[in-house]
Amino acid sequence: MTKVSELRELGMDNGGFVETESAVAVGMDPKALSRMALRGRLTRELQGIYRFPEIPVDETTEYRLALLWAGPEAAIDSESVLVALDLCDVNPRELHVAVPPGVRVRRKGKDHYRLHKARFDVEYHRGLPMVSVHQAIGRALEQGLRHDLARQAIHNATRWDLIPDSEARHLRQQFNLEGARR
Repeated sequence: MTKVSELRELGMDNGGFVETESAVAVGMDPKALSRMALRGRLTRELQGIYRFPEIPVDETTEYRLALLWAGPEAAIDSESVLVALDLCDVNPRELHVAVPPGVRVRRKGKDHYRLHKARFDVEYHRGLPMVSVHQAIGRALEQGLRHDLARQAIHNATRWDLIPDSEARHLRQQFNLEGARR
């Protein structure tokens, strides 16, 4: 197996994305990624992040790129969790990503990423690390999510067994969602 084939295998496991570290892991010179991009074998997405264009895009592709941008401790956050899990009809302008306090994101990012530094619990959905559904709804409310959308998200999360009834009650009480029309 060639180094490029090994790199492609790594990319297939990550939605087509490879990083400079991926090249080093298979024994390639990291500068080879730039050369491959110049020849059209890779697409440069962000600083140090490339994608094999022949690997199909799916509903997780944009989230995977944001997670790679933010680093290995990152998780999808806030309204972006609600969209990814189809919990409510929210349409955020930015893709929300959380990292623990003290983690520094060194890459230049896209304008539509919103980075949050906070402590959070991680759950995996569709193979992606996400802030727990309970925390994601609460954080979205703290950031201004409309109450009708929050009620919809809580209802769906409870119905689909993503949060227990006790957490749903806690969210409704904490954010005064009982009958509120905002």
